Amino acid sequence: MYRKFFKRLFDIVFSFILIILLFPVMIITGIIVYIDLGKPIFFNEREPREGKNRKPFIMYKFRTKRLNSEGCPDYIKYSDISKILDITRINELPQLFNILKGDMSFVGPRPFVVGESLPPGKIHEERYLVKPGLTGAAQAAGAQTVNYLDKLEFDVIYYNNISFMYDLKLIFKTPIWLIKYLFKYLKEIKPLRKEYKKEDYNYLNTYINENKKP
Repeated sequence: MYRKFFKRLFDIVFSFILIILLFPVMIITGIIVYIDLGKPIFFNEREPREGKNRKPFIMYKFRTKRLNSEGCPDYIKYSDISKILDITRINELPQLFNILKGDMSFVGPRPFVVGESLPPGKIHEERYLVKPGLTGAAQAAGAQTVNYLDKLEFDVIYYNNISFMYDLKLIFKTPIWLIKYLFKYLKEIKPLRKEYKKEDYNYLNTYINENKKP
């Protein structure tokens, strides 16, 4: 009953409430992204994601990477501000609209870009029998430290154990893990980024000058 009816009801009610409550936060985040990185403020909408039954959809997300930065070091891809937005997942807040529309759920497998996932087959295919989620079993376990195949295994485990209590457990575990990772970043990773920027100052300046905000 929960899987077929109450899960969707939960998504509609709470996504609507959170959109109203967090809309000012989304506006402020959009302004920050525009000032920090320029236009566009949203992630590339030309890259559809795979939803339930592999149906493609556009996933909304604030942009956190600098333009034309693929293949560049982490400290080039992200500014200090955009890295925090990425780590805290504030950049994912627009996906509340995806949840309200029915493209996504609060909990489910994170959606892959169309063409970047495994080809259709029996292995791990169960992950496509449920809507993708804002968070999931892999994210609650620490997605930054979980490899690709393990994420797929987590997704299948989630599909086979969907319940209201399991969803609540994953929803509450996710921010706990994000806070832990944020503190780790501030303590260990951010100082390294600072050192890398010092060592490669000319490279960073050249990149920024060649890719100025539009």
